[in-house]
Amino acid sequence: MDVHLNRVQPGAGMPTVVLSRELRSSNSEQLLEEIEQLHHAGIFSVSIRRQQVSRIGQEKLSYLLEDAGISVSSLGYCGGFTGTLGMSFDAAMLDTSRAVDEALQLKARSLIILPGARGNHTWKHSQKSVRIGLQSAISHAGAASLQFLVPTESLLDNNRDGLTVPGEILQWLDQNTSSRVQSLIVIRGRGSRRQLPANWQRSLLNGASLRICSRSDTYVWNRRLLGRMVSVISAGQHPGKVS
Repeated sequence: MDVHLNRVQPGAGMPTVVLSRELRSSNSEQLLEEIEQLHHAGIFSVSIRRQQVSRIGQEKLSYLLEDAGISVSSLGYCGGFTGTLGMSFDAAMLDTSRAVDEALQLKARSLIILPGARGNHTWKHSQKSVRIGLQSAISHAGAASLQFLVPTESLLDNNRDGLTVPGEILQWLDQNTSSRVQSLIVIRGRGSRRQLPANWQRSLLNGASLRICSRSDTYVWNRRLLGRMVSVISAGQHPGKVS
């Protein structure tokens, strides 16, 4: 389950809270059934993997979702600028450009970029590669409103896809990237990894998203956390400590 905030107009008071579920379908028949389930659950936003776009077809997927009034919150994944995902820098740049085009065609709110870990590079070189890759993605998107999300930890259950920097990732993003690059705050529900960062509310207000992973031994706990978090944002309260 993902959550992000949506402002109808800048400065129009507290934004609305948008809940998004991961799309599971791999063909159009499954998608039609899933759309009914989404409507029944009151979910009108989904996150999609690029493999699903390829299997279902770009035009058919876009048409079915738009016709059902379902928006795309995020498209994943691309990146791997440091080479730790098995692609050269040039190949990663080209694939990211393709992913930007796919996201724009789907009218997605955001594109999830897995920058790649440090690997055998120096800190300076790996971070430079990531900055160039992100800047290129922004440039390719042009004036479109597409945002870019960098996860705060691995999404592929390995240590090769995440951004590794000295200190806090959120702070690095703030200092080294455009405002169009925000964080995907990943909460897995285990130990300290189930805690929201201190600046979670400010991050969401700036365009970040929160992902509460369902494959967790504390899924019920995570759902309760999400409920409390949504209540805090909806009420416009000071974030305090949500845990």
